[in-house]
Amino acid sequence: MKLDPSCKDIDNVLKQILTGLSSIVFGLAGLRNKMSDAHATNYKPAERHAKLTINVAKTLAEFLNDTHEHQVKKIKDKR
Repeated sequence: MKLDPSCKDIDNVLKQILTGLSSIVFGLAGLRNKMSDAHATNYKPAERHAKLTINVAKTLAEFLNDTHEHQVKKIKDKR
């Protein structure tokens, strides 16, 4: 999706945000491993942590979907 923070075409402020999003993905993965029923559950988050996790995941999913749709539209517009 051309979201690599090391890309030279991306503004430095956006690079910081993309780097943060990458950290969020790793954090969500780690949290899933600690809390889900796919592994032994050894952590029960506070309600505020659960809300934060849900909202961060939703925001990230919306951003990725919007980026994908934008790129598809660019390709179609070139035709």
